[in-house]
Amino acid sequence: MPDPPRPRPTLTSVRDRLRALLPSAELVDEGDEPPGRRSLAMFLSLVVALVMWFSFSMRETYPLTMRMPVVIAQTPPGSALRSRPPEVATVTLRGEGWTLLSLTRRTPTITVDAESRVVSLAAALSELGLPDGIEVQAVTPQAVELDLDTETNRRLPIRLRERIGTEVGFDLLRPPRLSPDSVTVTGAQSLLGTLDSWPTDLLVARDVEDSFTRIVALADTFGGLLRPSVEATRVQVDVGEFTEGFRDLQVEVENVPPGVLGVRFDPPRVRAVFRVPAAGDTYDRALNSPRVRAVVDFFDIARDTTRQDGQVPVSPRWPDNLDIRNVTLQPARVGYFIQRPAAPEPGDGGE
Repeated sequence: MPDPPRPRPTLTSVRDRLRALLPSAELVDEGDEPPGRRSLAMFLSLVVALVMWFSFSMRETYPLTMRMPVVIAQTPPGSALRSRPPEVATVTLRGEGWTLLSLTRRTPTITVDAESRVVSLAAALSELGLPDGIEVQAVTPQAVELDLDTETNRRLPIRLRERIGTEVGFDLLRPPRLSPDSVTVTGAQSLLGTLDSWPTDLLVARDVEDSFTRIVALADTFGGLLRPSVEATRVQVDVGEFTEGFRDLQVEVENVPPGVLGVRFDPPRVRAVFRVPAAGDTYDRALNSPRVRAVVDFFDIARDTTRQDGQVPVSPRWPDNLDIRNVTLQPARVGYFIQRPAAPEPGDGGE
């Protein structure tokens, strides 16, 4: 014969037990108790009652619906995901309150090792190893069809995303150098075919006046669908102080067609203002190199529809091995006059 159910504790019985544990409270008649002590006793009684009620309630069986992350840990051999499957599944469980509470504190992850294009989340959930007494009542979706493609790999250059600003009077001596500067990326063939480089996270540096080295992580722009062979690259940024220089240059003309003796310019010389690194011999070379020139392209003269002695733009030229920057010419446009052969005098043809 089953035991009769035990009566649940009431607020009155809990209060009586509490007063039994505090004999000092019995020395004073209830009507003579100070209001503060009486309020404290009532508050403690209420707390104990709530704790006992919660403890007994959590031993009951309840349903619980929760969202569990879904991770495709492995795809069929030779294949790779082309798009992400559902990232969560809605699972309805039933079990004892205490056990369900422990699940909500650390949500399980449904990990799937796919052997075919269609995977069963219900089967994967049954192998998850849920605590004893937990019953799975429903899973949505029950199965997922994976979007698969042929797996391949490509070697791609690493593209640095940067926002580097220098102090006034300083500049980068050369583009930032990466080590490694390329990465092998593995994944779906159709995704890799759209790429020409692999970006990094954004490197931000402000008011820089010294060279520095930074480890920069590679960006995950495909949400884990593609796997790079390295996770970061070492970036070397070389910064130096710059100074301003200027020199006067004779205006030259290029691409002169046959039948034109030359072109005169007004003014015949322009001033080139530029910035160069303060260290080394770049400054002296910029002032003396004959390969620093001011040039007018005759095609610009031919396209000029204003008038014969209009104005055309002047362009600076300098050798690639000479680090000259921010070159401006003063003035940037000059007037011109085309010199052509003199026309023959009438009757000079002879008989």
